[in-house]
Amino acid sequence: MRNRLLSLCLAVLLGLATLTVPAGTATAADKSATFGPFDPRIELDGHWGRDDDVAITVNSGSSLRFRFTGDRLGAWFDTEAITNPAQLYVAVDGGDPVLVKVDEDHKVFVEGLDPAFAHTAEIVVKDVDEYANRWTVPLQSGVVLEKVELAPLAQLVPLPTTAEHRIEFYGDSITQGVMALCAELGSDCADGSKSYPHLVGEAFGADTNQVGFGKQGILQPGHGNVGTAADSFGWNLAGSQAEPTDPGAVVVNFGTNDAAYDSAEFTPAYLAYLRKIRAADPHTLIVALRPFNGTHTADIAAAVRAAKDRRIVYVDTTGWLGPDDYNGSTHPNVQGHQVAAAKLTTVLEHLTGWQPTLSGDTAKLSPRGTANSTCSDTPLTMTFRGPVRLGVRGKLQIHKAGGEVVDTIDLADLTSYQRSVGDARTDFGELHTWKYQPVVVDGRTVSIHPHQRLAPGQVYSVTVDPGFVVGHPGITTGWTFRSRQDPRTDSRLRVDGSGHADFCTVQAAIDFVAEGDKATIDVAPGLYRELVWVPPTRPGITISGAGAGRTVIGYPNNNLLNGDSAMANVPIEQAYCQRRVIPQSDRFNCWRAAMAVFADDFTMTDVTVQNLTPYRGSQAEAFFGNGNRMVLARLRILGYQDSLRLQGQAFVTDSYIEGDVDFVWGTGGVFMQDSELKALHEGYYNQVRNIDNGPGNIFVRVRLTRAPDLPDDSVFLARAELSRFPTSQVVFIDSAMDSHVKTTGFQITSPNDCAAAGQIRFWEYHSTDLAGRPIDTSARLACSRQLGDDEAAQLRDPSYVFGGWHPVVPRPER
Repeated sequence: MRNRLLSLCLAVLLGLATLTVPAGTATAADKSATFGPFDPRIELDGHWGRDDDVAITVNSGSSLRFRFTGDRLGAWFDTEAITNPAQLYVAVDGGDPVLVKVDEDHKVFVEGLDPAFAHTAEIVVKDVDEYANRWTVPLQSGVVLEKVELAPLAQLVPLPTTAEHRIEFYGDSITQGVMALCAELGSDCADGSKSYPHLVGEAFGADTNQVGFGKQGILQPGHGNVGTAADSFGWNLAGSQAEPTDPGAVVVNFGTNDAAYDSAEFTPAYLAYLRKIRAADPHTLIVALRPFNGTHTADIAAAVRAAKDRRIVYVDTTGWLGPDDYNGSTHPNVQGHQVAAAKLTTVLEHLTGWQPTLSGDTAKLSPRGTANSTCSDTPLTMTFRGPVRLGVRGKLQIHKAGGEVVDTIDLADLTSYQRSVGDARTDFGELHTWKYQPVVVDGRTVSIHPHQRLAPGQVYSVTVDPGFVVGHPGITTGWTFRSRQDPRTDSRLRVDGSGHADFCTVQAAIDFVAEGDKATIDVAPGLYRELVWVPPTRPGITISGAGAGRTVIGYPNNNLLNGDSAMANVPIEQAYCQRRVIPQSDRFNCWRAAMAVFADDFTMTDVTVQNLTPYRGSQAEAFFGNGNRMVLARLRILGYQDSLRLQGQAFVTDSYIEGDVDFVWGTGGVFMQDSELKALHEGYYNQVRNIDNGPGNIFVRVRLTRAPDLPDDSVFLARAELSRFPTSQVVFIDSAMDSHVKTTGFQITSPNDCAAAGQIRFWEYHSTDLAGRPIDTSARLACSRQLGDDEAAQLRDPSYVFGGWHPVVPRPER
């Protein structure tokens, strides 16, 4: 396999290595399932660089964690140029870690697992050799992870965990964990998972960026072609710039390797390094440690004083470690790292107010008590004093007053990660099942989302197995609550996640509306982390938020979780999308939006809808409208690829939409006015797939803006595939656009030939820059055109575009 080299620093392009599959009859049931390391269901922690869909780290302590199905686990690496293999620890279901050397491309970590259960894998980089080249490509040491490999038809299972804190550590071989296990240099005696940075990160349940390079100092270059501390800061390796992370604390432990430099050289260089960190992280706490052996103690303290920054703190480590805490004279052993970690944890607790993870800690439970009722669709929460982690096994069960179990969430049961939403039906009339996240860990809070709404006016109790939350003893008694009676009418419903309204979730309110009834649903401020589906049987619903900056509906739904990729092996009767506006089915891609509306006469105002899938995670709509006469006003639609998808008549006004690739798309017809479309990365504003000569996407008085670092001439107004959608229509009238918009404006493919584009309708009228000055459109795509005054006047009228429908926009409520 070819060595994976970062494109930023390559002089030549290298293709992705592929697995050879014998020609003939291989089916999905015969092939191993593989997943890229940046799949949003995989949690990467530490110092990882990205080359396309390949993850690269040259730092010990970096890790990945995920939950999966199937009976085995393996991975594919690129080891062609590797001479000194990195070492990993692989642990499954909380078992003892197994040592693995990354000395060949394909590794099978474990086989013979029970395929009936979900399993949890934790892979930690034990060590990357400090002497071999690990900085400039081709790398001689490091981890170049191409794919995680599972059994045929196996899947990744969502494991949503958000750390409350992030800590970054920068240092030398001590930070790397060199000689932690024994008194010899080399990977066998090194262990980044036993070093004090890793242990401190675990103590706070933090995302931890552990960057240690042997021999490195403030002025002393490191081993393995690594430069000085300042040279390597902000980089994963040569040519791969690290993404900004906004840590809560940065810990610096340099100076040990700078003994050859005097104070006059070292002190200003250390001060410059502190200022470099401050420039990258303006608000973080910076902790400058006295090196454990005391080198340059006074100089480091002087540099901290000279910084004149209250958020840069010198920490004197004198007396932290004794003679028995070292392997040799400089490097702490496992005991020494544990002692240093305990000392530093106490220091950070004092400086930040953070609480470390507490084994066996009691939790605040909500809802709790029967004196007051709560929503029948309430989530359950367990809030601890410090960060927590979800266990590998264990159940949470909800019981009726008589003891009958009405819902079970079992961390190891695959069915616990599935549920129906909004009575969504496939094109065959079968109830569709979504993959979802029944348990979400956010720092110190564990949120549990039951599979269905509970019965109203009932008393319930909750039991929790020991180990459901790591270190928690479980709950057998004492957690009871009472559900509220249903409202008497469905004409006006209130949603409030705090529990003080008719419903806690938007979906429960939609479900409560009787078929054919018109209803208004008022949604209080807050984040509603849920999948939302409005079925065709609920026309005439209006959802009214408290303001787009205050009411947020969001979910990390995407193509990998519930779209084409996830449905590929599901029987079509359970997966094919219901036909609505267009005559053909959308196959499986209707299920991947955070919020989808399949009903006519839908209105939504003053809400943010956000797909929480991370950048480059997968195709993922925030809002999908698949109906006629939809009105969207004063909204914020947030995503990346495919943010806003509209099929059918949709009127959008006074709204903000952001994304990067085709982030307004669908089949039309759409009329959008007085709104802002912000491009976050290079790509396309529109891809419209008209199936006839009907209206596509009409934009009137919109502003096309960009993210601060987006270059000029980098984003197309629209693109169309002529062989499939020859009559696509995109029109910009009286719109303002920045210079990031491509001078050609539009793009056609299949073929890229205007002679074949006789029916395409890429039109503009009076386009200006953001200051209102006319822009030069002479270089626009030859088969696009500028409209005349009369044509533009017609298209400014929504009722003309919609064939007589006059959209009505509700006024904002005071």
